[in-house]
Amino acid sequence: MIPHMIPNLIPQHDTVKHSIMKYPSLRFVFDRKHVATKKKRGLVQLEVLSEGKRKWIGTGVKLYSDQWSDRKKVINSSEMLQLNQRLDEMMRVIQDWVNDLIRKKEAFEFEKMDAFLKYLNHSENYIEFLERRINERNDITESTRKSHRVLISSLKEFGGITYISDLTVQNIKLYDNWLHGKYKSQPTIHNYHKRNKVYIHEAMSLGLLKDYPYTGVIVKRGKYKRRRFLYQEELDKIRNAEIPNESIRRVRDLFVFQSFTGLAYADLAKFNFKRDVVQHEGKYIIYDMRIKTEEDYYIVLLSPALEVLKKYNYELPIISNTQYNLRLKLVADYAGLDKNLTTHMAKHNAFAI
Repeated sequence: MIPHMIPNLIPQHDTVKHSIMKYPSLRFVFDRKHVATKKKRGLVQLEVLSEGKRKWIGTGVKLYSDQWSDRKKVINSSEMLQLNQRLDEMMRVIQDWVNDLIRKKEAFEFEKMDAFLKYLNHSENYIEFLERRINERNDITESTRKSHRVLISSLKEFGGITYISDLTVQNIKLYDNWLHGKYKSQPTIHNYHKRNKVYIHEAMSLGLLKDYPYTGVIVKRGKYKRRRFLYQEELDKIRNAEIPNESIRRVRDLFVFQSFTGLAYADLAKFNFKRDVVQHEGKYIIYDMRIKTEEDYYIVLLSPALEVLKKYNYELPIISNTQYNLRLKLVADYAGLDKNLTTHMAKHNAFAI
């Protein structure tokens, strides 16, 4: 445990009455549980010590073992200026509250401090606010709801934004830096901010937040990589590949069906021939609604897709998306292709055929 001591700013009292009152000492403690290494981060906490009792307050700062100094606090980090400002501000706020108790000649109690911290945090937990609003919304699809819940997981892992009061320009910048350390794709990072802004605007409209934390923060949209697809000769190799394993053959057939229909995996998984296919002028047509967008669509079933359906008596051998993608690697090996086949690629193949 590496403590960072802060000089006690509490003045001495002259009278016997005042000297009886005990006030806490404050210090930062890094890696109290001894878990930090150069590859795993430990917590920085604010320790409050009073009459032998201790309470540790989270700061939201996590560091590697070589990023803490007794004297300088956060070091060896591109964010050390902002992080040290956050720590200093936290220390200042709590020390000012303790000094205010002294001026009022009020005794310190941990219960009082807990109440003060709850008030300081605006009493509204932003993570809980997000969970509640995402669950309550009836204007989004389930797939959109699921993608919005990813924001919650992201903020929990980041650790620097828990309460409404944590929504500051400085913390948004720190969150953006954290996202850049975790993801390489700028469009992915942009999407996290985009979702966050939706609920920040809601919080502001409800009077929970006064200042917009994205003021002056520019998050570029970025560009997605060019969509990958197979050329016709590559798809032919997959269709004609000799695959001795039956389960891998089924995966190959699913990939072929996707490639000639353009169905996303979610729509493929719920496909039902009897329910979703109609016959018109001698052609079989899928008529259904996409899960992601809730938009109607229709697709004419081409002969390669029909061949797959006939092979399985019009009931596709659906497996989980994870297993599907894992086994597609073996399909590529059997077909002699040096490409990373995915269900997403199969969807895009339909636009290249």
